[in-house]
Amino acid sequence: MSYKEIADRLGPRTGATQDWVYQVLKEGIVSGELKGGTQLKQDEISSMLSVSPIPVREALRKLEARGLVHIETNRGATVQILQRSHVMDMMEIRAMLSAMKLKNSAPFLTEEDYRQIAEVIEAQRNATDLMKCEQLNYRFHKLITSHDDNVVADMFMEIIQSSIDRYIRHSLYDDDGRRLASADEHEAIMNACRSGDYEKACELLRDHILNAKDFVPDPLE
Repeated sequence: MSYKEIADRLGPRTGATQDWVYQVLKEGIVSGELKGGTQLKQDEISSMLSVSPIPVREALRKLEARGLVHIETNRGATVQILQRSHVMDMMEIRAMLSAMKLKNSAPFLTEEDYRQIAEVIEAQRNATDLMKCEQLNYRFHKLITSHDDNVVADMFMEIIQSSIDRYIRHSLYDDDGRRLASADEHEAIMNACRSGDYEKACELLRDHILNAKDFVPDPLE
């Protein structure tokens, strides 16, 4: 595993240095390349990414706040190890928060929103690259809840998604049948919103997220 390889995969460096380092390390963790228990050495990261130790330290603190890294005095940072029961609990919370955000957002979705959502679903049916599939999935969920402005819920959702997705991304996106089924479920959610049946849309979204519990591996690593 090379931090530079992860950075190259993400594309050109943008934004503040500590934010960029955060995105590189987060991608490494969520992709599974940096597994639970992996030690994250500041000097090694600084050298491979050609940055000073300060932005690396700040990035690690941000990752700790998101629940992805554990920092221990005199021992440094390691990738957080989760129990399977914790991941399952997080998925329950994710389903609840997502349904709440959809209920607040759906009545305000515009024709332009629906056009973009339909484009994402069509792209999902044709995508095969793992990262592209994941990006499209994020895009769908962001679009359907785009008119909800609950920043606290957004913060918790980011933490939960980052913690969960490193364990299920391969089982969800590597299988063509599962990918197409997910696109069908997304389309059903969109159609329920468009017809004004927001309760049904929320129910479909909850089921869609909870169905992914079947793809949480046991053991996690």
